[in-house]
Amino acid sequence: MTTESGGESRLARCFGVLGDPVAHSRSPAMHAAAFAALGLPHRYLAFHVAPARLAAAIRGAAALGFGGVNLTVPHKQAALALCDELGPEARRIGAVNTLVFADGAIVGHNTDGRGFAAAVRQLSPEPVREAMVLGSGGASRAVVDAIAGELLGPGGHVRWVSRDPAALALAPGGPVVAAGWDEAGRGAPVDLLVNCTTVGMAHGPGEFPVAAAVLVGGLASGARVVDIVYPRPAGGLLDRAEAAGAAVQDGLEMLLWQGVYAEELWLGRPLGPDVVAAMRAALR
Repeated sequence: MTTESGGESRLARCFGVLGDPVAHSRSPAMHAAAFAALGLPHRYLAFHVAPARLAAAIRGAAALGFGGVNLTVPHKQAALALCDELGPEARRIGAVNTLVFADGAIVGHNTDGRGFAAAVRQLSPEPVREAMVLGSGGASRAVVDAIAGELLGPGGHVRWVSRDPAALALAPGGPVVAAGWDEAGRGAPVDLLVNCTTVGMAHGPGEFPVAAAVLVGGLASGARVVDIVYPRPAGGLLDRAEAAGAAVQDGLEMLLWQGVYAEELWLGRPLGPDVVAAMRAALR
C-alpha cells in the first residue's frame, strides 16, 4: 500500500452510508467532493440496508477493506452492539453514526452532536435558554447531548418530546426533562426548537402528533428552529417558523459538519476550509 509522508493511504478505498431509506442521501456527493479536493482516489456510496441485514452489511464492509461507513435511519442505535470499541460520544449518547475499521476492529463514533452544535452556532453564537427537541431516535440523542453539553446557558433547560417519555430514562434533577407530545405546547417560550422526527422526510409522516402551529406558537422572540430533515419540505415546520420571525436551518449544515468530523476520523487528519467549502457546495 502506498502512502504519503503523513501516512495517509493513496490506495483507493471505499466508504459509504447504510440506511433504510437511503436513496435521498446527499452524503455521497459531499464526500466525493472532499476526496476530489484532497486529491484522493476514494469512493463513497449509498447502500440500502434493511435492519435484518445490518450486522451482515457492517461485517461485510469491514471484511472487504472499507475505510469506514456512516449510519443513518434506522441503524444508529442498533449498530452500537456490533462495535468492538466505542468513542466517548457514542458511549455517552447510546448511538453510532460513524464506523472506523482499523486493525480488524469495528470502532463506533458519533459525530452528530458535534456536527449539530457547529451548525447551530452558524445561526447564532448565543447560549440557549430553553430548548425543545422532538423525537427520540438516535439523532435526537446526539442533539440533546450537544445542547446540554455545549449550547445550553446557565439555568437553561431542554424539553425532550417523545411518544413514550418514560422510556428516555433521564436522571432526575438535570437540565433535560422528558415530555409527551401533549406537553409540547406548554412551558416557557422556546428559543431553540429542533425536529429530529421523520416528519417531512420522503416516505415519512406528513404531520406531527400536535399541530405545527402549536409548536411555532411556543417560540420566543428571535428563536432558532432547526429541522434535521432535508431537503426542506415546502410548507413544513421551517416555512411556518420563518414566517413567524424565527431564524431557520434545514439538516444540510448538520449533515455537512458531522461529515467533516467523520472524514477526519477516517483519514486521521483535519480538513481545511477549502475542503469544507467544497463539501458544502456539493450539498447545496
